[in-house]
Amino acid sequence: MLDITALNSGYGRVPVLRDLQMQIGAGECVGVLGRNGMGKTTLLRAIMGELPAWSGRVTKSGQDLTTTPTQLRARAGIGYVPQGKQLFKALSVHENLRMGCVKDFRGSARQISAVLELFPRLVRLLERQAGMLSGGEQQLLALARCLCGQPDLILLDEPTEGIQPSICDEIIDVLIKLRREQGMSIILVEQDIDFLWQICDRVLAIDKGSVVQVIDPKAAGSTEAAKTFIGIEG
Repeated sequence: MLDITALNSGYGRVPVLRDLQMQIGAGECVGVLGRNGMGKTTLLRAIMGELPAWSGRVTKSGQDLTTTPTQLRARAGIGYVPQGKQLFKALSVHENLRMGCVKDFRGSARQISAVLELFPRLVRLLERQAGMLSGGEQQLLALARCLCGQPDLILLDEPTEGIQPSICDEIIDVLIKLRREQGMSIILVEQDIDFLWQICDRVLAIDKGSVVQVIDPKAAGSTEAAKTFIGIEG
């Protein structure tokens, strides 16, 4: 599905990712954790093409995307839900969803209808401005908009940040359903260890722009190992 080889990237002349290696298979969910400033968001932005690769390769299903523009990566099946959601807050919920239909604007009504089956909470809010939604509802909308692009790989950046537990549970249910029914692949950047453990097959710990440990959530001592990479004692 996705293969990242010796990826180097950063901002201006400041390096962040350093020879980063990562693979994810079809239907797999891989978590990414680490302290602030270690390169987690930079990794997602580099995969999406928002940041250029200084060296290394990004390939998806055998297609080299290393120099491919962001919009073409979206058409190649990569969806991105950034930290902060980045919704069109002056537009309605329905208009935001339609903006996500990058692969087929003519078929947007059908695609939106299919996505709303996963997010029944949004149905009564379709005509409301996105900026008027609660933080949790905005997070659901951001994920729903991403899915309107019909990706087979989604990148999620801190989806539980500032979100009430009931919405977090809804997100977990949706992600599990997407994996089970659609074979969706997921890269999940998250600091909530319990959230990661409910969804991920394995978790990559990043330190100073490189993967330094792979953690099996089912292994003994995995929670304690994860805590050391996000600065939690005990």
